[in-house]
Amino acid sequence: MQGFLIALSVITLVLTGFVLVYYAYLNKHTERDVSFFLSVGIISMVMNLITNTMGVFELSWLYLIIAVAFIALGFAVSVSASVGFYASIGPYFKGKFTDGKLIGWQILSAACFPAGIALFFTWYRSKHDLARECGKCSLWGLLVLLLLLWAILGLVLR
Repeated sequence: MQGFLIALSVITLVLTGFVLVYYAYLNKHTERDVSFFLSVGIISMVMNLITNTMGVFELSWLYLIIAVAFIALGFAVSVSASVGFYASIGPYFKGKFTDGKLIGWQILSAACFPAGIALFFTWYRSKHDLARECGKCSLWGLLVLLLLLWAILGLVLR
């Protein structure tokens, strides 16, 4: 049972991250105020990481309920923007990962974020668009690395 709860806690971390991206999209594409959902999502993410670190995996059910409820409530905020979000996921990833000129620099910047930050500052004046992509990917790589370290070390060192 403990292994199932550990897996559920990792799933709720990913689902809570999805909820944050979902409400960030709704915030940008609707006139509705979704700051409550974003703030509760951030609090849920941090609390989930803390409870995983402490080894209290039984609370994963609470985080799962919050994430599923917020996904459902997103349709109450705006049906058209919610449908637009789900319809844009495929084309977004297709556009991101089929550009042969950028994919190598994006992978390098995300996997080795100091290199991405260095490329951002090196190319900022001459290749502004490429520099911005390297900078964005390096920041995402740093964020993912920190969250993974927190989650993994929280599971291992409890």
